[in-house]
Amino acid sequence: MLAYLFVWLFVFTIPWQNMVVLPGLGTISSVLGLGAVGATILHMVLRGKVRPLVSFHYVATAYFAWTLLSAFWGVARQESIVRDLNTYLQIFVMLWVIWEASLTRGRLLGLFQAYVLGAYIAAGSTILNYLTGVGIQEDAERFSASGFDPNDLGAILALALPLAWYLASTTASGLQRWVNRLYFVAGTVGILLTGSRGALLAAIVALLVVPVTLHQVRRGVRVAAVVVMVAASLVAVNFVPEGAFERLSTTRSEISTGDLNSRLRIWKGGISTVPDRPFQGHGPAGWYPAVGLRIGNVAPHSTWLVVLVEEGVIGLFIYLTMFVLIAKRLLRLPTFEKRTGLVELAALMMVLTPLGWHQHKVSWLVLGLLAAWPVVGAEVTQAVEFPLRGVRPRSTRGPRPVTA
Repeated sequence: MLAYLFVWLFVFTIPWQNMVVLPGLGTISSVLGLGAVGATILHMVLRGKVRPLVSFHYVATAYFAWTLLSAFWGVARQESIVRDLNTYLQIFVMLWVIWEASLTRGRLLGLFQAYVLGAYIAAGSTILNYLTGVGIQEDAERFSASGFDPNDLGAILALALPLAWYLASTTASGLQRWVNRLYFVAGTVGILLTGSRGALLAAIVALLVVPVTLHQVRRGVRVAAVVVMVAASLVAVNFVPEGAFERLSTTRSEISTGDLNSRLRIWKGGISTVPDRPFQGHGPAGWYPAVGLRIGNVAPHSTWLVVLVEEGVIGLFIYLTMFVLIAKRLLRLPTFEKRTGLVELAALMMVLTPLGWHQHKVSWLVLGLLAAWPVVGAEVTQAVEFPLRGVRPRSTRGPRPVTA
């Protein structure tokens, strides 16, 4: 139980980790992550066994192994390569800790809830900064939680939407239902305040979870969903500054006729370096020496591209295989869980397109949670109680969403 508590707190702090940085120790999630690793190792020793891994973990191990191997021909400075490899090692350990903590469906959903509550903190900080006039970004009225880039924050908030919808639709607790429903208001306002066009697109994908699963929930849940969506729209229209809406309104024109805020130039520059090392890549931290020195010190703004440049076609193939395996395993889940999981995966893939999140905790956290879901998703009746009279969940379909 102690190990799970540490992991729960670790997941809870990830969405707002940059808000609290401890001198000499790093972000609060890094500190709790060390505690989670230590407690998990202790729990494993006391239990006397390691939980068997699934195909996703083996492919993830292959990706990390390829990254380590690519360091031998990497073009970056040694200290940069070591830093990147250290980050990958932390991510690898995090995936294992998440896996060990997701022994049952109830515990996995607890980690879902931890992420949503953490996203609440980040959204709340963004709203507070807007109200106090702190953190205006660039020339537009863009806001974010303290210590966060608006684009990263918007993506973090968007990825919590499908999880909040699933929890609100399946929990037997009235309080938990409404806590997760109201996240659609806080999360939507937070996303709009960031003024991030990429986050807006990710949120649109994430919100598809409502229409694709709405026919599976009861009438009370449908009514509550409509009420929450209307409330979120009204609050956003009357609360979010006009400058943020003006920036977001250019999303379509940037995609159709613009340069995606200079991203096209960056992507072309990155692709032009691929023929130099098409299969092996330029190694860890290779983006700057391979691309940055040619076109300027700019972020890759695409996870897929930075993986291709640094790890080559082989690395990108292994990386994409992880997504394919997760999608394939999610298809085995009952319909409601399957659709929610696939929407979450699609939202993550949308996030990775304009952001260089190849080493971001949130992207790997979501992958780790989705990889665990099909394993415990069959445990449909033991972990959830249904207090409503006449409601009998069917184990072949998964837990039926309760009423409002």
